[in-house]
Amino acid sequence: MLIMLNYQYLLSLKLIMNTQLHELIQEALDMARQQGYNQKTLAANSSLDEVGLSRLKKADDARFSTLQELGRVLGKKLVWVDDSDDLPSLVQRGELFEFK
Repeated sequence: MLIMLNYQYLLSLKLIMNTQLHELIQEALDMARQQGYNQKTLAANSSLDEVGLSRLKKADDARFSTLQELGRVLGKKLVWVDDSDDLPSLVQRGELFEFK
């Protein structure tokens, strides 16, 4: 029974990760459209290809470098924050940005 509970737990984690990944990808593609990109021009301006972008929309997992490249084209960066941090406070304090 313990093994089954762990398996169910792992399945639920995978579902959460898939949902978060799909939300992140959808948000990035929405941003791309707002910036005038379609899948072809997004691929042309990145090291990603059209097939890879299409697969990314349905993927269960993605490489960090792929997400990083997608963000680079859109002028975005992935950042790690503590789960307990209040994001609006971090933004107000300027702790999510690099200034040059």
